Amino acid sequence: MTELSLHHVHLVTNDVPAFCDFYSRNFDAEIVFDDLIDGDRNVFLKIGDGRIHLFESRSVPPEGRNAFHHLGIMVADLSAVVERLRANGVPVTPITHTPGGGFAMAQAPDHVRIELFEVRSPDHRRFFVDQPDTTTPA
Repeated sequence: MTELSLHHVHLVTNDVPAFCDFYSRNFDAEIVFDDLIDGDRNVFLKIGDGRIHLFESRSVPPEGRNAFHHLGIMVADLSAVVERLRANGVPVTPITHTPGGGFAMAQAPDHVRIELFEVRSPDHRRFFVDQPDTTTPA
């Protein structure tokens, strides 16, 4: 089986500064990525070993909905995981190729969206994978 890792919870907000301030002040969140992806602002906050992937929306989520968007699962071989899910009858979008990797969205029970993504480029991996500290002797 290919390597899989639960990586992040993806949330939506229309107030990135207030969101980041709340998690930074209360949970020591660190902004590790703040840039455009497909033309939209995306921010990754690291809290301990986990991450929140924040998507900036132009509007507040509608009444009766919360800010949850999807679970992000990082995979070592995106094509293999997509093929496996399709073979199991799981609806999966076509793979979208991005600089340094790609992603596809799968539909889980209870209308939960799962983002399957791989990051192949070392330049991009630094935003998604904790690098070992090489400054301290072993």
